[in-house]
Amino acid sequence: MPELQVSEAVHADLRLLAKAMGTDEDGVIRRLIEYFRSPAAEKSGDRGMPPPERRIHALYEGHRVEAAYHPPTQQVRILDGPLAGRTFRSPSGAAIAVVSHLKPDVHPNRNGWTFWTLTDSGHLLQSIRPNSLRGDGHE
Repeated sequence: MPELQVSEAVHADLRLLAKAMGTDEDGVIRRLIEYFRSPAAEKSGDRGMPPPERRIHALYEGHRVEAAYHPPTQQVRILDGPLAGRTFRSPSGAAIAVVSHLKPDVHPNRNGWTFWTLTDSGHLLQSIRPNSLRGDGHE
């Protein structure tokens, strides 16, 4: 596997970012690259730092599930429990996985935008949903 050499200071910063993002150094670099390749960054011409992930959670059947929402890609990464480390392409995909795991005997379809709550504000994830996706009833 190819190696990347960085200074001690940069490596310390990578470790700090990895801790904050709940990943390793490779994951930090991968997420930055994913962001800059994302349609949102391409469209806006944004070449600054990506917006940070937003911490979200869901309460379902007496369980609290912690996750991270990545605004540019709209992906949700589960941070704890049996699904920890799994990343889903949409909030609804993550919600369906949580429901399927916690209560497999019910139909799991859920609207992820109303299933997840922003941990820092207590508002539904829907409150930061991109305008182009609001109000049409489709994911």
